[in-house]
Amino acid sequence: MDRFLVGTAGHIDHGKTALVRALTGIDTDRLPEEKRRGITIDLGFAHAEWEGVRVSFVDVPGHERFVRNMLAGAGGIDAVLLVVAADESVMPQTREHFEIVRMLGIRRGVVAVTKTDRVSPDLVEITASDVREMSRGSALEDAAIVPVSARTGEGLEALKRAIVQLADRNAETERESRGIRLPIDRAFSVAGFGPVVTGSLVSGRISREQKLDLLPRRQTVRVRRIEVHGRETGEARAGERVSANLAGVELSDLKRGQMLTTPGAFATSALLTVRIELLASSPPVASGERLSFHHFSSEARALVRVLDGGRIEPGTSGRAQLRLSVPVASAPGDRFVVRRLSPVTTIGGGIVLDPLSPPLGRRRPADVRETLDRLESASLEEKLELWVEQARDGGVSEDELARRAGVPPAWVRDALAASRGSGRVQVLRRSPERYVSERALSLLVEKARREIALYLESGTGAVGMPRRTLLSRLLPAADAPWAEAVETALVARGAFAAVGDEARAPGRDDLIGPERELSDRIADVFRERGLSPPSPAEVTQLVHHRQKVVEGLLGYLVKRGTIVRLPGGWLISRDAIDGVISRLRTSGRSTVEIGEFKEMFGLSRKLAIPLLEYLDAEKVTRRVGDRREILPK
Repeated sequence: MDRFLVGTAGHIDHGKTALVRALTGIDTDRLPEEKRRGITIDLGFAHAEWEGVRVSFVDVPGHERFVRNMLAGAGGIDAVLLVVAADESVMPQTREHFEIVRMLGIRRGVVAVTKTDRVSPDLVEITASDVREMSRGSALEDAAIVPVSARTGEGLEALKRAIVQLADRNAETERESRGIRLPIDRAFSVAGFGPVVTGSLVSGRISREQKLDLLPRRQTVRVRRIEVHGRETGEARAGERVSANLAGVELSDLKRGQMLTTPGAFATSALLTVRIELLASSPPVASGERLSFHHFSSEARALVRVLDGGRIEPGTSGRAQLRLSVPVASAPGDRFVVRRLSPVTTIGGGIVLDPLSPPLGRRRPADVRETLDRLESASLEEKLELWVEQARDGGVSEDELARRAGVPPAWVRDALAASRGSGRVQVLRRSPERYVSERALSLLVEKARREIALYLESGTGAVGMPRRTLLSRLLPAADAPWAEAVETALVARGAFAAVGDEARAPGRDDLIGPERELSDRIADVFRERGLSPPSPAEVTQLVHHRQKVVEGLLGYLVKRGTIVRLPGGWLISRDAIDGVISRLRTSGRSTVEIGEFKEMFGLSRKLAIPLLEYLDAEKVTRRVGDRREILPK
């Protein structure tokens, strides 16, 4: 069965509620004050099934004082039923509601000219002509105009057929494949069941016992029970009015303007990059102004930062960033309406370009324009590529991209397939995988080569740069798994070779030039001193060089094995160690005490003990009580 949401629009007392009641048999005025005053104050709801199509109606108030309530219900509708009374024709709230519908991007609709039983056919035709004039150039320019009387029933069947023709099966299928978004327009408690919320299901499917996110609180809730049009069901689908009984949340935590969504699927932000379109009757909007922002059922105050010049003129559009008083859950392509705070009037609307853009006000105007031009004209693939580029060397996960784009992760994977195939975007192995641009990796390759060169030029006396030091300079904010993944990618691109704990310039396996000569002199000093090894300070004096360079070369010689570092930090020539091992094994002894070991090699106790501990570790000796067994080779 096809299903979609139809919202009413029109001036107060033009018969919206009476028409919905005549069409569906349901009175949408539910509040006592609405019954007493005979006007709609808040949202009302009804439904009907005609010709295999389930139509959900959102009846909105027409009075100018209740436009904010109208906006809470209009955001999630698929089509509009514009109601114009034949005895009054187009009125101020007709025009405001029409502009709101236009700003919300609603492209399907039908016009009902009501109260035809009260006027002559000529007035009906004049009203229809006024509607055509108002809608000229809009998406509703060719909308069907149906004369109707809720009192006599004239035209009701024709209106039902016109509404049914608005159903769009392709749009319905596409919306159901997206993540769940249910803007909450009512929250109340039912005895024996607990908290209940209602809303128009914009996208996805909700099933019983499903866990959802309550945004912007980021609170997990569970759906205990679902009703669609007053009937309990196991599943609700996009295009239906839904009542959901929730567990895991208190009624005091629920309010109009929140949204139920697929867990982790949508971004929440108080900074939105948008395009704003102003009505011709609007005053200009400049940076620093505050407006009322309406998005689905949410309402917030918005501080405007115009990005195209200093201000947006009436009847034109411009790009801006909106700093909201509270975070909202939005996605690219979402429509919104803006109103002045005083006097309270609708002045325009717009479209969300990026829900997670960083502040752009301090960047160079030319760079901002280039970014916005790319963003606004881009396909999904191009937007994702742009966001991967903006992530630079930090990379971005598939889930993060999906949240920013407001699409399922599988769509991200499919959209970036060509970019990955061409090499413009890379996926680095990590848990989870992250996307990074090839340009970001190329810049890191260049930076890595510069860092290694600078490190070696600083006189460290090393063949390479410590890998940990290099990564801390390349990726100071990265966690260990991401740093390792990037390092692997850089090695694969020839930025450096990872040898042990060193990052070496490609092809450089040993010291060269003066550093090589100096290292040979240091090694000779240790060989000459044998079992009376010098300290690093003594070596510095003997070779007449800076201590920092000497210490670096000592580290190099230890890595090469020319010098051995004993427990406690002693440095001694490998030749001297080999001589000790050879004499022990050819001494004819099976064991040796510390005193005997000292006397045998002329050692101080300070050196003898660490040397024996080293021999134990190398399986040359084994400690047994106060003696050492000399192990065979």
